[in-house]
Amino acid sequence: MLWNQNIDPSKDPAKKPFLLWRPFVAAWQWLVPPTVAHRDRQSPLARWIATFIILSICTTLIILGIVYARPIKDSIKNMRAERMVKEARRMAENGQMINAVMQAQEAYQKAPESIEAIRLNFEYFTLMKRDTALYFYDKLKERDALTSADKQLHVRCLLNLGKPKESSKALEELMRVEQPSEALMKLAEDVWGQREQNKPLLNVLRNYTQTHPEDKESALRLAKVQIASGNPGEVGQGMELLWKLADQDDTLGLQTLEYIVTLPSLTPDDTTRLITRLKSHPRGDDRHYVTALQREVRQFPHRKKEIVATAAIKYRDKKRDELMPFVRWLFEESEFLQILAILPEKEAKTHQGLLENYLNALTFLQRFDDVERLVNDPEIKNVLDPTTVAMFKAHLAYVLKKPAEELRSKLISAKDMAEVNGRYPALLRIAQYGEDRGHFDIAEDAYRLTIRAAQRASAPPRIERDAYTGLIKACEANQNTETLLQATQAAVARWPDDTFYLERNLYVSLLVGKNTELSLRNAQKLLGIQPKDDQRKLAVALAYHRLQDIQQAVFHLQYMDLNRLTEGQRAVFASIARSGGFREEAAGVIKAIDPKARMLPEEKRCFEKALLP
Repeated sequence: MLWNQNIDPSKDPAKKPFLLWRPFVAAWQWLVPPTVAHRDRQSPLARWIATFIILSICTTLIILGIVYARPIKDSIKNMRAERMVKEARRMAENGQMINAVMQAQEAYQKAPESIEAIRLNFEYFTLMKRDTALYFYDKLKERDALTSADKQLHVRCLLNLGKPKESSKALEELMRVEQPSEALMKLAEDVWGQREQNKPLLNVLRNYTQTHPEDKESALRLAKVQIASGNPGEVGQGMELLWKLADQDDTLGLQTLEYIVTLPSLTPDDTTRLITRLKSHPRGDDRHYVTALQREVRQFPHRKKEIVATAAIKYRDKKRDELMPFVRWLFEESEFLQILAILPEKEAKTHQGLLENYLNALTFLQRFDDVERLVNDPEIKNVLDPTTVAMFKAHLAYVLKKPAEELRSKLISAKDMAEVNGRYPALLRIAQYGEDRGHFDIAEDAYRLTIRAAQRASAPPRIERDAYTGLIKACEANQNTETLLQATQAAVARWPDDTFYLERNLYVSLLVGKNTELSLRNAQKLLGIQPKDDQRKLAVALAYHRLQDIQQAVFHLQYMDLNRLTEGQRAVFASIARSGGFREEAAGVIKAIDPKARMLPEEKRCFEKALLP
């Protein structure tokens, strides 16, 4: 009777759980009694079993939590990173490249194990030509997540970083395992197209174009490689294929014509054919017409006035952007009066490019009053950017022979404006302008700013190289050994295979007495490559002199042509020779050196030492 009565009066005995749920409800109540009465009726064995089961479940949950907590956390991070990667790609598509790069980096920081985040950073840093791209490539390789596109991008990355040997080797390995494709052929052209040893590429491209006759772009690649091969037979076939493509009225035909323009030498017949086709191609514009004019003047210099006059009639009624290529060409041809004749001042003041060429033409015609009037005209503030205006004002100060301090002040203003706007081409021009006019401190600063701006903007490597070369020359002119050493070290770090930077860095390091033993080994390696190079001989001699090995130092001074050395290097030569006991020879070298010659402080000390009786 007791077991059958309802011990929980709060529940309606008529209302029972769903039939399928009843076994589970009964099992739960057996383990966890819902009321005191149920607990009192529970046997000790049931309590022990319930306790054991509950402890087992809790222990299992804890173990599972410990084992799977990190993967779950990583999975959540990866999901967030993937969303950020998608957002970064969307930003890049909308032209917000800087924001996209920052978003990609943030995605990697939040989820360093995310393959998509690593891959996106690899793509972006390759695009920016940064060494960091190789780090992300190694990350993908470690995780065995490399795709065919990643491997091709790795080759492109090495090429962008100025490592042609490594990129060529990586491409060879890739082509052994990958099927030929349009993307791979384009990559092969970029890596091998300008190299003499391109027979493997020729064979691959020829086979590919034969099996894919509809792929005209690959046919163009084949023709380019044939031209670059240097083999007369291949060159002939390449030119024949180029003209076949150039005779087509599509975009590829115009691209082929643009490539033919870049060829260093053409036969007179090919030149005439090129001129005619550039003028008549239906997809060509004024740039192509002006290119035809350039070729025509080069081929028929005696007809230059006639060609210019005929073209001037054609461009008489054209405005702004259509007129710009022709005006630029007239300036290159020194036809300054023609520029003024075809381009009214009122029209020039409506377009930046036209106005710059108009001002340059006035400058070359020495109409400085007109230049000054235009530069100070309030209307041109809406046309020319402040940096260009400042550069023209600086040039006016120079041509009008204003005081040196005024020129310096205007150059510094132009440099500061270019720095604020991040305009590395303008910074480079200001640096070269200051260097040409003897303001080497301004040039040195402008070259440094050019390097920074070019790196931030992922500019072509040529810009950085020009800036580094100019910086080294400016530091030498400023006679500042410490900044010169820093500049050469940075240049070597950027281009470790460039012998010019290596030689300058070794010489300056030895002058100041830094890393002498290492510099000696590197100098000996360079001398082994070119045993007759006088500057390399001097570097090895200077290294031995620093190590107090006078005999070896003097030995390497033999059979040197001093005309190939700077005056400062000749002073070092004389100092080493004098310390080796060759006083008369040293005195003869010193007499030929101008005491007012520009030298580094260490070279100057060598000069003074060699003068001692």
